[in-house]
Amino acid sequence: METSPWASQALTAVQPRHIGALPVLLPILDALAVRDRTNALVPSQAEIDLGQMLVLLILNRLLAPQPLYAVQDWLPTTVLPQVLQISPAQCYDQRLGRALDRLYPHLGELWAQIMCQAIQVYDLDLTVLHWDLTSIYFEGAYTDSQLVAYGYSRDHRPDAKQVTLQVDVTHQDAVPVLYTLLPGNAADISRPLPHLQALLHLLARPELADRRLRPILVSDCKMITPEALVACHRTQLGYVGPLPPGKATETLLGSVTAEELRAHPLAYRPARVSPSDPRFQPYQGVWRPYVVCHDQQQVCDRALIIWSAGKQRLDEQKRKTYLKRLLNGMAAIQHKLNTRRYKQRAYVDGRLAALRHSNPAQDLVESQLEGDDGQLRLTFRVNRARLAAAQALDGRYVLVSNAEHLDADQVLQLFKGQDGVEKQFRAVKGPLRLHPLFVRSDARIEGLVLVTVLAVVVRAILTRLCRQQGLTLAVDQVLAAFASLQAVDLIWANGRVERRAAPMTPEQAHVLQTLHWPLPEAYAALPALVR
Repeated sequence: METSPWASQALTAVQPRHIGALPVLLPILDALAVRDRTNALVPSQAEIDLGQMLVLLILNRLLAPQPLYAVQDWLPTTVLPQVLQISPAQCYDQRLGRALDRLYPHLGELWAQIMCQAIQVYDLDLTVLHWDLTSIYFEGAYTDSQLVAYGYSRDHRPDAKQVTLQVDVTHQDAVPVLYTLLPGNAADISRPLPHLQALLHLLARPELADRRLRPILVSDCKMITPEALVACHRTQLGYVGPLPPGKATETLLGSVTAEELRAHPLAYRPARVSPSDPRFQPYQGVWRPYVVCHDQQQVCDRALIIWSAGKQRLDEQKRKTYLKRLLNGMAAIQHKLNTRRYKQRAYVDGRLAALRHSNPAQDLVESQLEGDDGQLRLTFRVNRARLAAAQALDGRYVLVSNAEHLDADQVLQLFKGQDGVEKQFRAVKGPLRLHPLFVRSDARIEGLVLVTVLAVVVRAILTRLCRQQGLTLAVDQVLAAFASLQAVDLIWANGRVERRAAPMTPEQAHVLQTLHWPLPEAYAALPALVR
């Protein structure tokens, strides 16, 4: 019986391959020259170069974050083996780990080169930088790590170990331009001066010589130390940030009357507030001189005392909560007095001290414990004068700055952009679900943090490009719009494989056409794989 001539042309299988958001991510990685700069810095004769490995890990973080040991299983489900010319068999966890080891001595220089490329290619505005700390938590023991440790968790995961990142991002689009990896339990207050030195080192690179950069640094109160502020003057850097709580800050807040504040309304409005909303109460702001002294040096800057209706409501609610907690606790101790352990004066003193500890309302309540063991009497009352003084400062905070050219609205506007650091990292950092067996070394941990920060850079640049081209989609909306994009492998009876990109949705087509980037067909070619 003869075989039909059509038998060899019969379709035997259809295999989907994920393209996803690759068409809006890979052009940015190409523009940043991530692969080329990596390979120029760390040359290799291997079949898969280090640049390919780094691009692969960044794309994995952006498309479908996986532990290192799962990358090899994820890779064949995508079009990346052909696009990057990487064989999945060569991307096992130990090989990825060794790639991170080789990358480790060059992390600082590689980051600087890629960021200088980003600044030049995308004309990033460095006149204002937001400086903050964020954290990335890890799943695993990491008993040998000097970096991964328990600490204050900005991810609300106190049960997980973490590393801390000190980051500078641009005011527009929050593009990271500098980061430093710190132990998870690093103290914020120890970082300002080393940070300034690292930033000045980056700005002094020859690639940025034509820009003559001296940015304004916007930070939170932990970074506003006398040492750092004097250093900003010495190095001609600007700064904006809030004063930390304390007696000196309270004195400054109280130096402005409510009438004076009402006479100086500010034009700033939060983005969430409609311009026509009649319920909105304008911010108010009054300048005062602010003297900074450190190491026998003294500079006179400006302090902006601000009043906000929203903060006033928050202050009132917090005080009410803390005061009620304190009074109820004292009433409970009073009720138990002279029973069991509460017969002992030393024990009751300890309970009262514990009740006051860390309660912000502790100075508003006076208490007196009298009598001997077994005959104790406890009285307590709210100090009305102190309560009135605290209420007079509700809604107020202080922003200090040495940038004399900024008016009150500009200072407030810059400070309100401070939360962009954490927002930018929140979507991509997540947990680094990494198998401790293969990333137990701090060298590999630092390499994977570089991967994460570069993923944030790509997201931020995509945000910038969409805004510049008039696309109203947020970056997460763009990535979600492309999440379903696939190619299909048609497998014929004679062994021939043909790959076709699935049709785009109108939204996908609009984004790619607006950005002038290659269509999905560019990612559906089938060149021979590296073996």
